[in-house]
Amino acid sequence: MSELDPLRFSEHIDEVPGLNEDADTVGLERLARALLDRVPEAVTDEDTASAALRDLGFVLASIERHGMDHRSLPGAEETLLKLGGLVDEVPRDSVYTYALRNPGNALRTFTGIPQEVLFIEEVRRAGIALRPAVDHLMAALPLPARDPLLLEHLAAATEAFKVFADALLTVKRNITPEVFSTRMRPYFPPMTVGGTVLYAPGGAQMTPLLVDMAVLRPEPGDPRQKWYAQYLDENLLYLPAAYRAAGDTILTHRPLLPRLLDEATGDTTAPVLAQLRLLMREILHFRLPHLQLARANMRIRPDGSLGSGGYTTDSLDHLVELTTERHQRLSDAFTAAPPLDHATA
Repeated sequence: MSELDPLRFSEHIDEVPGLNEDADTVGLERLARALLDRVPEAVTDEDTASAALRDLGFVLASIERHGMDHRSLPGAEETLLKLGGLVDEVPRDSVYTYALRNPGNALRTFTGIPQEVLFIEEVRRAGIALRPAVDHLMAALPLPARDPLLLEHLAAATEAFKVFADALLTVKRNITPEVFSTRMRPYFPPMTVGGTVLYAPGGAQMTPLLVDMAVLRPEPGDPRQKWYAQYLDENLLYLPAAYRAAGDTILTHRPLLPRLLDEATGDTTAPVLAQLRLLMREILHFRLPHLQLARANMRIRPDGSLGSGGYTTDSLDHLVELTTERHQRLSDAFTAAPPLDHATA
């Protein structure tokens, strides 16, 4: 699906970075009008609508970045709403259109700089890796702690999440806060579509959200539950329809970590808890560097700045606190239990 090019945007890929470098709003508006004119004949189904939403996103977000409102273009808002309805997703660009559906052989970028190319490639790699992680965690949710398949699903999810965490570290090592905040971040503006403010591609819109929900979300009685429920309401809507459905399914089960701790019974379930501990370590290997990276970016931005997903680092602080508390609870269970030779904690 990512290879589809119904609006023939590949003819303009090299134009967009130059237009953005020159802040050429006249040229961007001309390009947007050309793409909008092609939509009625070119978009025939969900797949072509998804590709069109991706490519219009690059131009309309560029227009917004340079101070114009996309709603000033005749037909732009109506087209976004139509495409979003066909795809059953938010009617603007998202982390999925920007990276996961960005064709590697005809890469779309806002700036053309090597750092943005690397960023897109690593976000794509991370997103692809998380698909099996979510599948395996969903398969694990209904399994009792003694089921031998549970260990297999947790191990597979851990290996997939390692790739995700490694992708974030690659971004952290190769893209400085100065480059991201001054060259790339301006092209992730909020946009008002259909009277709703929709935020740009952001980490909170990716599938670690589903991993958190499946493994460690707050349960009833936890003082963080109200905040977390609002966090889900604000971010689940940016997921593709299949992932939103997965989120609905996940919420019908208890999160794995507290449930498995409650079901733990000595030697039989020790390997499962040990594997769960390895998964939690990988989640922390992502979450802590992500918080450090976000803080470094915010330090060089004006006071009151928000991330592309519409958040300050406070939300990441809450997520780190939740993750470290859950990890500590799991570690305490190991400390309290007698040593086991076959546990890999």
